[in-house]
This record gives sequence, C-alpha cells and structure tokens, in this order.
Amino acid sequence: MKLFLRPITLLALALFLLPLCAYSYIDLGSGSYIIQLIIAAFVGITFSLKIYWKKIRARFSKKEKVDKNIDVQ
Repeated sequence: MKLFLRPITLLALALFLLPLCAYSYIDLGSGSYIIQLIIAAFVGITFSLKIYWKKIRARFSKKEKVDKNIDVQ
C-alpha cells in the first residue's frame, strides 16, 4: 500500500506545483540541439555496444568455454 501511495503523492505535488501554461516557445536552435542530443545518444550507445559486444554475446551464449591453454598430445 505504501509503495502505491508514494507515486500518487509525488504526482499530486507535481500537479499542484507546476503551472498549467508555460508561455514559451521552442526556437530553431533548441530543435537542432535536441536533434544533436538524439544523435549523440545513438552514437554513444552504438559505440558502447561495439566495445562490450563480445562480453554480451558470451553471457547469452550456451556454449561452454574451452580453455585454449590445455596441451593436447
């Protein structure tokens, strides 16, 4: 019950504290900045996946790891 009341309380406080109308606009500079943020996030996520791809793939693979240091005679 307490877990349910906490989000409702926060939502009620936000509704009372925030204004209904924000007399403002988004100019062209803001739009290009938002596009840059989206592109940067995409490139960052892609780069991170590229770096950690082998670890991610190894975690989900079902094959057992084979030790390459074992001498076979």
